[in-house]
Amino acid sequence: FMFGGSSMVTVVTAIGYVVAMRSYDLLAGRFPDMRGLPHVDLGVRATPVEGIRLGGLEIQVKREDRCCERYGGNKARCLEFLLARPADRLLTFSTLSANHAYAVAVHGNALGLKTDAILVRKGQRGPMLKALHGVAAGVAEVDGVAGAMLAAASLWRRGTRIIPPGGVSARGALGYLCAALELETVPERIYVPVGSGTTVSGLLAGLMLRGARTEIVGVRVADRIAGVRALLWHRARGALRLLRRHGAKLPRLGRSEVRLRVVAAEGEYGEETTAAREAVDAAAAAGLALETTYTGKALAVLLREQARGAMFLDTYGGLPPAG
Repeated sequence: FMFGGSSMVTVVTAIGYVVAMRSYDLLAGRFPDMRGLPHVDLGVRATPVEGIRLGGLEIQVKREDRCCERYGGNKARCLEFLLARPADRLLTFSTLSANHAYAVAVHGNALGLKTDAILVRKGQRGPMLKALHGVAAGVAEVDGVAGAMLAAASLWRRGTRIIPPGGVSARGALGYLCAALELETVPERIYVPVGSGTTVSGLLAGLMLRGARTEIVGVRVADRIAGVRALLWHRARGALRLLRRHGAKLPRLGRSEVRLRVVAAEGEYGEETTAAREAVDAAAAAGLALETTYTGKALAVLLREQARGAMFLDTYGGLPPAG
């Protein structure tokens, strides 16, 4: 493994399964003086990058759907840091898409922690919501932020750890800081959905650490505040401060060559647009299972901009196993 301007990850494919090193080990290997950073192994492993052809474009896809055997996608990465601190019970928030809440409940169960999920009635109901009821200790549906706060006040008890929606925090961003270290080479442009913004902030932090020169294109699918560039950068720098706080000897970070562009996706949150559906169908023909709320809309922007050679982060965890 090489650390510095680029990091090399050895990936071995056997009988259809990807076997790779722990993603966290790349961070620990790069900063051997780091001590006491809370982390729990939920099975997140370094993910491969595959070249595919879509709509006449050659692009790269980082297969985040394969990051964890239990339940992958972008949520598991941040949960390795958010679930590492002591707790008796978990309380989290999500929308009716329930992807985040499902991930918290599944990985919390693996640690022996029960999860209460508060869902704001926003977005579309789907199979993930039904699956959530099978893994969470309790599920409450509410209207708006005020309803979520009232529900949280009634459910919270001593020993409860609150996991913010989308894992949005500097600590949650550490998951995608690790993912940025996995890249053997950094492309000129990387497309990623922006829900809470945790993934983008982590990428910014990790690519700054590498001294990379690239543009991250965040496709905002949720509320406008999630795509505020100043907040995304602030969270990225907060992740770097966390590493320093735990003894990591970070290099001096001068003027960054990492650029951030935020593009608003078509349609409202959870609304299936024609472009998103076409992107999902094109991806399916190439062997990628996406959805129309997050990943489909991000891929649609990549295809619209004809971004040849760009990288797309497949952050969709997929549907849970039947039953």
